[in-house]
Amino acid sequence: MTSMEARFRDAARTVPLPSPWNLSAYLASVAAHRGRSISLHPVPAGILAETGCRGSGLWVARKHDDIIVYDADTSQRDADHIVLHEVGHMLFGHGKDDSDPATPLPPTLAALLPSLSPVSIRHILGRSDFGTEREREAEVFADMTMVYATLPQRKSRSFRLFGRNR
Repeated sequence: MTSMEARFRDAARTVPLPSPWNLSAYLASVAAHRGRSISLHPVPAGILAETGCRGSGLWVARKHDDIIVYDADTSQRDADHIVLHEVGHMLFGHGKDDSDPATPLPPTLAALLPSLSPVSIRHILGRSDFGTEREREAEVFADMTMVYATLPQRKSRSFRLFGRNR
C-alpha cells in the first residue's frame, strides 16, 4: 500500500463518507471531527485571483472555525469538488504550521467578508500556498470522494486506489 493510499484510508476511517452521499452531512462530520464549524462562501472568481489563489477556492482557518471560499460562478459539481479539495487539506493536516498567526486578509476579500477579523485568522491557504505533493493529495482526495459519492450504496465505503482491494 502506498503512503497516499494509507492516508486516504485513514481519512475515510476518521470521517466516513455518508451513505447516501450528502455534502452537508459530510461537512458536519468533518467539522465535528475537527471541533470547529465549517462555512462556505461563494465569491466572484476575480476576488480569488486577487488573493493570489491560482485555483477556484481557498481555505481560511480562524481560531475557532474554518471558512472555504470558492468561485461563485462555477457549476455545483465543480463547487463540490473545490470544497472537497479544501477539506482534503484539512483532513491531511496541510497548513498546520505553514504560516504565521494573524495572516492578513487580502483587502478585496476582507470587504466581501467583513466578519473576518484579521486577528482571528490563523492562515489562508489557496492552491499557490501548498507544495505539489500536498496539492496532489488534496486533488486526488476530492476526485476519489466524488467518485465514491456517486457509487451505488454499499455497506462499507473505503478508498481503494488503482483498483486494488486490501
